[in-house]
Amino acid sequence: MDIQEDLKVKSLAKAMRILECFSVDEPELGISRIAEMLELNKSNVHNIVTTLMQMGYIEQKESGKYCLGLKMLQYSFIVNEHLGYPRAVYDVLQDISWRCGEIVYFGIPYRDMVLYLYVIHPRARLSVMPYREILGETAPLYCTGIGKAMLSAFSEEEWPDRITKERKPYTPQTVTDYDQIITDLQTCKERGYAIDDGGREPGLRCVGVPVYNSHGKLIAGTSISGPMANFTEKKIQEFAGILQDAAFRMRERLY
Repeated sequence: MDIQEDLKVKSLAKAMRILECFSVDEPELGISRIAEMLELNKSNVHNIVTTLMQMGYIEQKESGKYCLGLKMLQYSFIVNEHLGYPRAVYDVLQDISWRCGEIVYFGIPYRDMVLYLYVIHPRARLSVMPYREILGETAPLYCTGIGKAMLSAFSEEEWPDRITKERKPYTPQTVTDYDQIITDLQTCKERGYAIDDGGREPGLRCVGVPVYNSHGKLIAGTSISGPMANFTEKKIQEFAGILQDAAFRMRERLY
């Protein structure tokens, strides 16, 4: 990760890059690891991390490693409330999940990633399956049902910038070839929904559709996800119809 040369306040940029180092895959990091990731001097990293820790943005664990501080949650709450999505879409997402009996996701496009905001678990399985929050998690657009649905809604001129240059094969079914991805997106655009056949998580199939606001602007995507055995061709078409109806209901509420 190189600090861009045209940034006005280089020290602030370094601090923000340090915060960006933390992820779901690496929630705890040591000074050496951060310095390695950013190609910075360890003493410089230590000074910045200490300052961020004093301000509550970073916390130090008993292991000596660092993690993002609870203060960061304040900002995620503020952003989520400002977007206004909970009041506009949450009950619709619940209705989808409870009708289909599968997990439903809602996310927004963020550069070449999908930024997940909500996950709804089917009511019948709430007591038997682990529940986890998903707010803030990301995944590449090119290999998820919800991501491909949003990608297909962008103009084809935008696709090269929205498809990551380095495409990781998360599973044996992940399509990483650029031309194949483009062909799939063209199919998604024509039929109005996207399908992920275990490209991100093995054994899971996903159907996704784009979500527009009342002015016709793409703002999000929503998807139904579950075991492949549950997603027959007939079910996929049924789920796609349910999602498209739900997206229309959301559109009327989103400005």
